Amino acid sequence: MDDQQDPRLFKGIEEFNNGLYFECHETLEEIWLEDHGPDREFYQGIIQVAAGYFKWEQGVLIGAIKLWRSGLAKLSPYPPVHLGINLDSFVQGVRDNLKQIELAHQKGGDCPELTVPILSLIV
Repeated sequence: MDDQQDPRLFKGIEEFNNGLYFECHETLEEIWLEDHGPDREFYQGIIQVAAGYFKWEQGVLIGAIKLWRSGLAKLSPYPPVHLGINLDSFVQGVRDNLKQIELAHQKGGDCPELTVPILSLIV
């Protein structure tokens, strides 16, 4: 892992893992606005996934679906471990949640309970 990584990334990871999805979005957006390199889409993907979980908490299923689809598309080009994050397991967890939400939305059901994946660091 790069010792020079932006501390806001770790703050955003902690916020996400503590269910503070809106705050995670805000924290990582600061980095995204400044980053014009190859990691820009990575940050945007995580931001969109976090915003999707915020929409899920609000019961806005279609908003969560759209944000997760967009976020997953942005994360797909990155390797299984990126910037020290186990992206592979995170992406799989979001995909699983997306399937559950899509099914609930198709059936016109309520917002289901989900097991939210965590952003885990590989040291």
